[in-house]
Amino acid sequence: MNWYVLRTIAGQEEKSLLLLQNYFKDIQFILPKRRLSWRKNGVLLEVIKPLFIGYLFVSANDKRVLELDHWMRNYNVDIWFVKMDKSIIPLVREEQHLIKRLMSNGDIIEKSELIKAGDKVKIISGPLVGLEGIVEKHPNRNRRITIKVIINGEEKRVELEGVFLETQYNRYGLQSGGNG
Repeated sequence: MNWYVLRTIAGQEEKSLLLLQNYFKDIQFILPKRRLSWRKNGVLLEVIKPLFIGYLFVSANDKRVLELDHWMRNYNVDIWFVKMDKSIIPLVREEQHLIKRLMSNGDIIEKSELIKAGDKVKIISGPLVGLEGIVEKHPNRNRRITIKVIINGEEKRVELEGVFLETQYNRYGLQSGGNG
């Protein structure tokens, strides 16, 4: 089944999801989320935030997508389809598969564990395993990995949780931590 992109007001993703699920029980709506850690007053707190702020996804056949679009326009809700040339187009399969892969353990994208090998980073566990090519930034200090994802041809940069392991040598035979 194709996935389509919905926009909503930033910060209203959960509210929009509940509204849509209430009226369209037979349609699958997807709100990928990410778990992030924040340090506040020396205490590490975890929060769950949408992966793409202001975006939801819908998986439905073409007929239901048109019905949903009609309903959203008639009821003047703050949710709308992302369109190209006034047409509702599905996500490219590769984009859909990437989001599914990130969400492979459920709707919440958990942290990935990394090791530093010289100038390179190797992801050894978590949803980003094997996806080193989409990692743009990976500072050692703040537990964040910035990835680049393309949604309907538009580049989006998203921060995910990433923890560097501090071992000198690891089971992968790579030297990590320190100076390499």
